[in-house]
Amino acid sequence: MENKILIYDDNCPLCTWYSGLFVKYGFLNPDGRQPFSTLDTHLLSKIDFDKSRNEIPLVDTTTNKVLYGIDALLEILAQKIPLIKATGNLAPLNWVLKKIYKLVSFNRKVIVANKCGPGNIDCSPDTNYVYRFIFMAVCLSFNTAMLYPLHTALFSKLSFYHLNFYQLQAAHFGFVIINCSLAFSFSKPKGYEYLGQVNMLALSVILLLTPLLLIHCFFFAEWLSTAWLVIVSAIIFKEYVRRMEFAGVLSNNKWIVSLNLLSLTGFILFLFR
Repeated sequence: MENKILIYDDNCPLCTWYSGLFVKYGFLNPDGRQPFSTLDTHLLSKIDFDKSRNEIPLVDTTTNKVLYGIDALLEILAQKIPLIKATGNLAPLNWVLKKIYKLVSFNRKVIVANKCGPGNIDCSPDTNYVYRFIFMAVCLSFNTAMLYPLHTALFSKLSFYHLNFYQLQAAHFGFVIINCSLAFSFSKPKGYEYLGQVNMLALSVILLLTPLLLIHCFFFAEWLSTAWLVIVSAIIFKEYVRRMEFAGVLSNNKWIVSLNLLSLTGFILFLFR
């Protein structure tokens, strides 16, 4: 793609990953993407910066035309898959694609929990409470649904696990209620940020346990499952510290952290009593 530059958030691993794939597979030239953190003023002047924080821009350096978000991605993909642009521009599908794009874009800093470095251009998206709520609702629904296969195919095979499925769900929702209650102690923006980070921690647990669930389709070994659970716990603890530090909870609200650890300990003891 000649004379076109995709400007991406290099403090977002997700953005860095998929824009890198465009270069790797020839959808963009090697110099066809530039990071926001080191963007020169010449390119910066060509884009609507406020819009670019929410929708990734694709700049045509010849015509100065700028496409944003889904339109930019469809333009890139159409270089090798022409049909995808025509299909993606069909009104009903385009509407759905834009909603999905906004759901990810408005929540990308919650997903990755990574701040811009000092002196970098901060292209963090706007806080959109509707999309944040939808994001949290989707994560909660997925996590809730995944508890059934985890209970039947994984936890119930462990000798130290003695709950039935309804008790597991009750413990899960108890944990959700505690965190929702704690969120009310914050301002609205920080409360949503806190709940977003807690949601991502819960989703991370589910995703990290899914490979073990798949392994159990072929064979079961309690030592492997136990070791896996210990490793997952260590990863999540480290991720909890990182995310709470990102959200400003770790240093300013130590009592929240204490209650989190207390309720988590109770949750684990209830699961594996």
